[in-house]
Amino acid sequence: MVVLCLGLGVSTAGAQSEAPKSVQIPAGAATLEGIPTVRVDSTEQGATRKVLKPAEAVKERLTVKQVGGKYFWASRENKLLQLNSSGPYTYLSSEPGSYIRFTRVDDRISYVEHVDYALRSVTWWGELRIVGGKP
Repeated sequence: MVVLCLGLGVSTAGAQSEAPKSVQIPAGAATLEGIPTVRVDSTEQGATRKVLKPAEAVKERLTVKQVGGKYFWASRENKLLQLNSSGPYTYLSSEPGSYIRFTRVDDRISYVEHVDYALRSVTWWGELRIVGGKP
């Protein structure tokens, strides 16, 4: 098993960040795992931002599995995802209003997970790691 873990726990405070870069998912990648740090709940009445505690972050973890060249949103009912790229961003989306967007900034992969519901939406921000299969 190969784990690509880019910059988790590395501080770049005071350093100038590079421009975001697209992320190429390696052919042997089996799983994408994200641990969110922030959650925002939005409705017509307003939005609430919450910095997640470690235990909360684990419960709200992002998991995407690659099986047979297809991506499945394992943490969201195994929905089939479509892979697309636009500029420095890579997208995995299942339907309008539900997507994962990620990009490489310096030595880490940042992600946004967004899900629309009937009259509200939830967005998470965090860091992503790519877990490979056999080396």
